[in-house]
Formats: sequence, C-alpha cells, structure tokens
Amino acid sequence: MKTPATAPWARTAFGIDLTDLSPIIIKATRTGRTLSFEPVALSTLATLPATPVVAGSLLQKESFTRWLTAPIASAKKAEKVFPSLLDVQLPFSVEDCETALLHTVPTPDRTGTRGLVTGARTVDIEKRLAAFSSLGVSPALLDQEGLALWSQMLDESPFAATPALRIIIYLSTDRVTLALGQNDEFLGAHTMRLLDADQIHRLLKSYFPTPPPLTQWLITGPHAPSLSESGPLLPESLHTRWPGPAKLTRDPATFFARALATRALTAGALRCNLRTGRFLHPALAQRQAKRPTQWAVTCLLAGLVLCAINLAWLIFVTQQTAGLQTIFRSLAIEVTGSPLGIPAGQEVLTARRALEAQTRAMEPFLAAMEAPIAPALKNLLVVAQEEGLSVETLSLSRKNRVLHGTAPKWAQAEATCRRLNTQGWAATLERKDLPPGEDRVAFVIGLGRSHEK
Repeated sequence: MKTPATAPWARTAFGIDLTDLSPIIIKATRTGRTLSFEPVALSTLATLPATPVVAGSLLQKESFTRWLTAPIASAKKAEKVFPSLLDVQLPFSVEDCETALLHTVPTPDRTGTRGLVTGARTVDIEKRLAAFSSLGVSPALLDQEGLALWSQMLDESPFAATPALRIIIYLSTDRVTLALGQNDEFLGAHTMRLLDADQIHRLLKSYFPTPPPLTQWLITGPHAPSLSESGPLLPESLHTRWPGPAKLTRDPATFFARALATRALTAGALRCNLRTGRFLHPALAQRQAKRPTQWAVTCLLAGLVLCAINLAWLIFVTQQTAGLQTIFRSLAIEVTGSPLGIPAGQEVLTARRALEAQTRAMEPFLAAMEAPIAPALKNLLVVAQEEGLSVETLSLSRKNRVLHGTAPKWAQAEATCRRLNTQGWAATLERKDLPPGEDRVAFVIGLGRSHEK
C-alpha cells in the first residue's frame, strides 16, 4: 500500500529544519485553503496533548533525485522498468534504498516515458531518524530537501516572465543546497559545504551548455540575511555568466521549515515521504491498517444512504400517484355522472368514451348552432328564382346540401352553379333523365362550403 506523503487529516503540522546550531521549527495551521505560520520552540512539541504531525527532511547529501527515461510509451509499464534503470545509475544497490516515484511525463517524441524518482539509503534514513530522536522528536514525514525548496519557491515566489532557468540557493552554516528547474519543471538538486561559484557554474553548464538569456536567482536559508548585509547576494562571476535578477525569499531563515510544514498539510506536485517501508511511523502504520475498514464502513454508509434515498423516493412517488389517481377518478365521475362502471386505472379512458358519446348526442344541436339553415335556404332559393329554375326538392344539413329541379335550358343550371361558387359554395352540377316529350332539362346540384373541400 502506498505511503501517504501528506497528512490531510491534520489541521496543524510542524516543519523542522535541523541545522548545526539549533533546530528551526515552524507551526503551520490550516484554515480553509489558507495557511498561517508561527515559529515555535522545541519544547512546545513535548507539551502538546496529542501526538503532533511533524515533518522532517533528508538532506540533499543524504538522498537523491533522478530523472529516468524508459523507452515505453505506457506510464504504468514504465513504472515497472524504472527500478532497474535506477539501479544502473546509483553507486549502491537500489535494494538498500527506500524510493518513491513522484512524477511521469511522456518524452517529447511520445515514444517513451520520463519519471522523477527520489530516494535514500536505509542507513542514511536510520541516521537521520536518530538525529531527530536525540531531540526527542519522531517525524511522521521525511521529505526531500531539494524538492521541498523547489516547490516552496514556486508557491511563494512566482515569476511573471517565467525565465528558462530558476535556481534557489539555501544557505546555512553547515551546508549550501541549490535546486534548479526549467520554467516550472524541477531538473535537479545539489549540495556543497560552502558557496563555491566555480562549482555552481560547472553544475549549471551540465544542464545548460549555453546559458539562457534570463536566470532567476532566489536566496534563502538562515545564513542568507547576513550574506545580503555584507555585499551582493551572488558572486560577481555567477551573475556575469548567468545573468538575471537575484533576491531574498520572504523570511529566509524559516523558509525551509515553512516548506516542510506546507507540504505536510497540502496536496500538490512532488510530495514525498521517505519514511516508508520498515521505517513507517507507527501512527501512519495504524492509519494504514485502519484504511480498509474505513473504506468498507464508508461504502456501507454510502449504500445505506442510497437505499434510504431510494425508499424515500419510492414512498413519494407512490403518494403522488395515489393523489393523481384520486383526482382522475373524481374528474371521471364528474364527466360520467356516476362512479359505477369506472374500473380502477381506466378513469381517463372511461371519461374519454363518455365525452365522445355526449358529443355524438349533441351533434344535431351543435349543427344548428354552428351553421344556421335559414340564411342558407333563403340564399339558394333567391338564386334559383333569379335564374328561372324550378326547385323540386332541397336537402340541407351540416355536411350535405342537395338541390333537385328543372330548368328551361341547361345553361341556366350552369349559371346557377357559377353564381353559387362565387358566393363561397362549392357547387357540382349533374344532369338527370326526364320522361320523353319533356322540353325542360333536369339537374342535381350538390353544394358544400368551399373551405370544407
């Protein structure tokens, strides 16, 4: 099971920077998404009611960071190859180390995978834990110095122009550590006993054979303020070869301890905890052991909540359905006039059939109301009289209007049809047979409103 690199359950954490003079301790308190910091004395840790979350660090000289490249496009498959590649690069066996893979990215040509690995020998971890134990402290997290300096620099000192090369130098009486990267990508970290401009120049040349046009220098550490008081922050040779702005970080003396406390409380890139394996802190080991049970309980609670939600929804839907069913039955009774003959669940169908039956029964009344016969009859008779027609029978209804009669000439019947057509009727004319010897012509005119065609 992967060892956690942060303590997200904690609200406070203590970052300890062990220097050769006295430890620098910073307490970080999380409120929402913000952190507040305050320096505390070593004795404060012993007086706390509960075991505090303490973050220490392996120094750069006690640990390592390496970028590895595997000729495999799949990151998951490349992770299995990285230990073998790391073993080739290290001057000691990888089996004697505790390591952590922090970050993977595809190679520029997308045919391979690059991975950033950090680690330390078990003997160095033992020595470091012994140094903390001599102070009465047992850190739950063992970070890596170069990575902590780099991530805190990105958090506290953003650079608007984003230079190609960023360098942070930590200055203390017992060591000088520098971490560098290109834009926001960590490249590596190195350490030395004293600030040596020529050595730094050789290190930078191994990364950048041609110096970039702009380099950002950040100076931090307990010894940084005294360096700024005595003169320039950087030796002139470095500033000439690697030009760019140089400035102190905020509160440089506590910068590294602040970085450890920050990384302990917040998630982010390049977090690591090298106190893992057989060195795992008892409190973290206990949390790791409880994690499967916690996951099981969480899943059980989530299942129970879902069941409760489904049950509540089912009850709500059932109540709503029953209420609507009651409303439908009441409406159906109003339509039909009786509760008899209305099967449960068929209220809408029964009401529709009742309405259709009532509509059919009222059709003659509706026809009389919608299409009055008297004006239509008067109009037809007037036209027939003016054209000299004799009307024998005339049938009028909402849908059918039929006129039977005779005329002196067929042309008079045709003229009648034309006049009726101009008055909004759709008239059709047919000839009828008459007994022999009749000099008149018989006809049938079918009438309908033109919009009913």
